[in-house]
Amino acid sequence: MLPTSDQSAAAYVDLRRRLTDVLADVPDGVAATTPVPACPGWTVTDLVAHVYGVPRDVLDGNLDGAGTASWTAAQVGRFAPRGLAELLDEWNRAAPEFETVLAGVPDGIAARIAFDTGAHEHDLRGALGRPGGRGADTVLIGLGFMVEGMAGFVARQSLPGVEFVTPGYATTLGEGPGRVRVETDTFTLYRTVTGRRSAAQVRALPWEGDPFPYLAMFAGSPLALPDVDIVE
Repeated sequence: MLPTSDQSAAAYVDLRRRLTDVLADVPDGVAATTPVPACPGWTVTDLVAHVYGVPRDVLDGNLDGAGTASWTAAQVGRFAPRGLAELLDEWNRAAPEFETVLAGVPDGIAARIAFDTGAHEHDLRGALGRPGGRGADTVLIGLGFMVEGMAGFVARQSLPGVEFVTPGYATTLGEGPGRVRVETDTFTLYRTVTGRRSAAQVRALPWEGDPFPYLAMFAGSPLALPDVDIVE
């Protein structure tokens, strides 16, 4: 079950405050030159431009192509030149209005935004070597959002069941008991199903069965498995 829009909005508020604290002392010059391994081609400033750009575009009604690569690239082009410090200020000024809007949209849309921004929190933390927030509500929201999408893929492809087990999360997708199974920690599973682990890292997990028919749902998408290991 997806969280309610109120729950996703509350998780987004907490995320914004955490991420503001993480980024507050990063100089503009460092942010502009620090690459984000989980988002190839983007720097820390570029990624924050996207994080800010989503609420800005929603509030401005700039929703043509929302969620597409061209939409996010336009956000980076418009906002990254302002620098990290200004982007953080603008995000925090715009966010309260956006968070009110977020609490009133359909549950699936709110969960998608919480998932996307939550994934980027850890992309930024990984780029800067500042881990944290691994028990946050956005982790379980993002995990649930992606697993729900994977359940549809399993059904459409008539795949055998797959079972995910962590200390804080457990589910089986598909009919009957899972023929493919993995038991790991919640954060690792979350980063795996959000496309933040390489094929080698996925293979290294303690699978019973072959996970790759299930992860094929990400092929050709922004969540495709990266070519290099993501170390966080």
